[in-house]
Amino acid sequence: MSEIPVIKKSKKKKQLMLLYILLGVCVAAFVGFAGWLGYELFRDWQSQSYYTSLSAGVETRPRGPGYSRPQPNPSWPGDWYVDEPDFIEDEWMPYVDFEALNETFPGIIGWIKLEGTAIDYPIMQTTNNNYFLGHLPDGTRHRSGSIFLDYRNSAEFTDKNILIYGHDSRTQDMFGALKNYRRQDFYDAHPVMHIYTPEGDFEMVLIAGYLVDSAREQPTMNFRDDDEFRDYINDIRRRSFFRSEVEVSLDDRIVSLCTCSTDYTNARLIIVGKLVEF
Repeated sequence: MSEIPVIKKSKKKKQLMLLYILLGVCVAAFVGFAGWLGYELFRDWQSQSYYTSLSAGVETRPRGPGYSRPQPNPSWPGDWYVDEPDFIEDEWMPYVDFEALNETFPGIIGWIKLEGTAIDYPIMQTTNNNYFLGHLPDGTRHRSGSIFLDYRNSAEFTDKNILIYGHDSRTQDMFGALKNYRRQDFYDAHPVMHIYTPEGDFEMVLIAGYLVDSAREQPTMNFRDDDEFRDYINDIRRRSFFRSEVEVSLDDRIVSLCTCSTDYTNARLIIVGKLVEF
């Protein structure tokens, strides 16, 4: 009878030790998770700060009838003049100095902007579609990557369907804001994006937004004939989340913005607009 309490005491000590071990594991897991979360938030902040500083460096200049790009005034270094001085009051547009930016960001071929969202980014291009998935425009490795043009597309935006890629984001930076086009009211408030290039400036007038399974389907870049292009436009309109009354002619070029989606494995969200030079 005298040995029974000793056995119970030993059993309690083992139980207590097990509780301490479990508590230690839980604390370690919590600390590890908190550290991972902090690192993730820091990386998000780092990316947002980087791109905010880039967009803040883009000048805006007044736009007027017959607007042309500002040109350096050879008589006054640092001064600029515009061919048409008759500006439209309170109408301003970005001026992107691609020549200067190319010194810091080799491979920059454009700039994309959607008013009222975080989409205000340089468009990059290189010889493949992998590099800028994990590199910032200056070449720094970062999971946010860059917005970039498909390497098979012309940097002059002359192809029939121009494909531009960017990561989705829970903070709605990069192409994270594109998911809002699942709602008609968001499209109604944001029917046009702007794309600026060294050759000219464009409006991207939106016509459709839809999902694809990237393992089975990719956006068509070039079309055999007018009938295939017409069928393609009709198909993406039929599948679109929002309704657009914008007409597309057989001579139009289109732009497809492509990003990931969490709807299912290999899901991709594609927002399409026709390119209009202005």
